[in-house]
Amino acid sequence: MSTFENFNQELAAIDLEIARLAQLCDVPLLQPGVAEAVLRGDTSLCNQRNEIAWQKMRGLLVLHYHVVQEAAATDGVEAAAESVRLALLSVQERMRPKQQ
Repeated sequence: MSTFENFNQELAAIDLEIARLAQLCDVPLLQPGVAEAVLRGDTSLCNQRNEIAWQKMRGLLVLHYHVVQEAAATDGVEAAAESVRLALLSVQERMRPKQQ
């Protein structure tokens, strides 16, 4: 398995859990500036109080940025950007309600 594939799998797993926790806390994480506010610890964004979920989401968001930084250092910025794009697509697909 290449480093690129490993980063893709790591990011997809991290981002899926972040998405689940964001839903649990009712945080619109994909809106501009929200992820940065979460990283700063702005709990006013959390519409459903759940301290454990909030802290875990914030910690995983920090981990997400660390994995992207490692991917950029190892494989280059373009590869890291592609890894983030693929992880986001994977999360969006898995979080989308299934059509019946």
